[in-house]
Amino acid sequence: MKRNWDTIREILVRLEETPPEQHVRLSSFPQERAQEVSYHVELLMEAGLIHGQMAKTMGPGPHDFFAMRLTWQGHEFLDAIRSDTVWQKTKSSFVSKGLSMTFDLVKSVAIDISSTYLKSTIGM
Repeated sequence: MKRNWDTIREILVRLEETPPEQHVRLSSFPQERAQEVSYHVELLMEAGLIHGQMAKTMGPGPHDFFAMRLTWQGHEFLDAIRSDTVWQKTKSSFVSKGLSMTFDLVKSVAIDISSTYLKSTIGM
C-alpha cells in the first residue's frame, strides 16, 4: 500500500482534537477505509509521531488500534502542515516537480512555505 499523506494528516489532526481521556480507534473511521487507516496509524507509530498500540491478529485484514496522543515530533510535524493553504502548496510543490514526498522533505517544504508566507505578510 502506498503512503497517503492526506490520510496521515487526517489521523494527526483527529488525534490532536481528541480529548486526553479518549482514544482514537479504528472504529473512529469509516469501515471502507479500515485497511488504509490501520496501515497509516501503524506507520505513524513506527515513525514516532503518535503513541498508541496495534492489536495484531493473524491475517491480512485491518488491525484495530488505539492511538492515545501525538508525540512532540508529531505535534511539530502537524504544526508544519496544519494550515490548509500551506498543505495544498506543499503537495503541489512535489507534484509539479515530479518528486516523491518523504517525511523530512514534506516538513522542510511546509516550513519554507510557511516562512515565505509569514515574511510576505509582515512585509519582510
